[in-house]
Amino acid sequence: ASEVVSLARDTLNSYTNTYYNKQPYHTSALSGIDWVNELLNGHPERIRCELGVCRHIFIVLRDILRDGGITNSKHVMLEEQLAIFLY
Repeated sequence: ASEVVSLARDTLNSYTNTYYNKQPYHTSALSGIDWVNELLNGHPERIRCELGVCRHIFIVLRDILRDGGITNSKHVMLEEQLAIFLY
């Protein structure tokens, strides 16, 4: 009986740690274009994980948009606009 209680306690602790003691995922102190630049210049897997595309694909998409006449807005650069869309 004590083994069952011990197993139940351990299972409950494991569940509690998984769902209630969450570790923050988005911990970058940067935002906006600084965050995008961090993605572009950082580890290649990071941009793929965050935006779902590799760095070279992001650059190609940006260039296609720029060639199509899309430009920076008053407050948001084209790279940031694309990152927001992909995120």
